[in-house]
Amino acid sequence: MKMAMLPYMSADMKDMELNFGGRKVPYVLVRKNVKNINARIKDDGIVYVSANPFVPKAQVEAFLLSKADFILHALDQNAARMHAPRKAYFTEEELKAFITAYCEKVYPYYAGRGVPFPEIRFRKMVSRWGSCHTGRHILTFSTNLLYAPEECVEYVVLHEFSHFFAANHSAAFYAELEKVCPLYKERRKKLKEIHIR
Repeated sequence: MKMAMLPYMSADMKDMELNFGGRKVPYVLVRKNVKNINARIKDDGIVYVSANPFVPKAQVEAFLLSKADFILHALDQNAARMHAPRKAYFTEEELKAFITAYCEKVYPYYAGRGVPFPEIRFRKMVSRWGSCHTGRHILTFSTNLLYAPEECVEYVVLHEFSHFFAANHSAAFYAELEKVCPLYKERRKKLKEIHIR
């Protein structure tokens, strides 16, 4: 089953429902210019499907039914993760203090390269761990990081600081990140295993 990231395209999205042997499974069909039918199961328990506008709905549903075992297993795993208790490594106040202190600790490296000390903000984010507003010199961190171990929180801080040198996730960005966080791939992998809700 080919998996793909599906962008939000409200004009071309249609809510559907399919019966998998008595179990009703909602899915969203996105019509876009793709060669194959692609599906992705998101944390909301809905299957997101993209298909070319010329592919009949019956063909889309036949594709989904052919993957019924995989889809139902993935949905059950999703539900289990949603209800599983999460380990908190910090309280929210401890997290804010830790990130602020770590930003101050690593800042001399960035100060030497002409980066002003950024304003540090915190808010609950469910789609990302942090963000960098390069023009206004603002770093914002998700309070969900309290569920991440210290080394992963440090990685997020270094990740966002690196955006001052490259706004996107280009090869140049990762070259900058690797200078200060050689184990960034390992720490990024750990973060991906943490379910945000």
